[in-house]
Amino acid sequence: MAYIKERGAYWRAEVRRKGYKPTYRTFDTQRQAQQWARRVESEMDSGKYYDQTEAEHTTLREALERYQRDIVPTKRHPYQETCRINRWLKNDLCYRTLANLKGADFAIYRDIRRDAGRAENTIRLEL
Repeated sequence: MAYIKERGAYWRAEVRRKGYKPTYRTFDTQRQAQQWARRVESEMDSGKYYDQTEAEHTTLREALERYQRDIVPTKRHPYQETCRINRWLKNDLCYRTLANLKGADFAIYRDIRRDAGRAENTIRLEL
């Protein structure tokens, strides 16, 4: 059962289930809070629930920098990987959170690189 409380001008929904980390979210209306709580509880019951708090707080830039620091040095040719990461770090998508990135965003990036005259294999490797 979800707990929904009014906190000032907002409504806070809290879902606690055994075996899952407690999940909280704040909404403008009580109805939005109830709908979200029902959806999360349904996902937990069906086993499809995925906690996205990490993805909501991590930007693409942070993920790429962590990858560059931890994984790239173990690669056979780290220079090439570093160049690709640096190219991504100059892109506007780096400031968005991982949870907000969509396939359409990467399709736009692909089209921009294609219009710049890059080869299909280069674009594939960058993605």
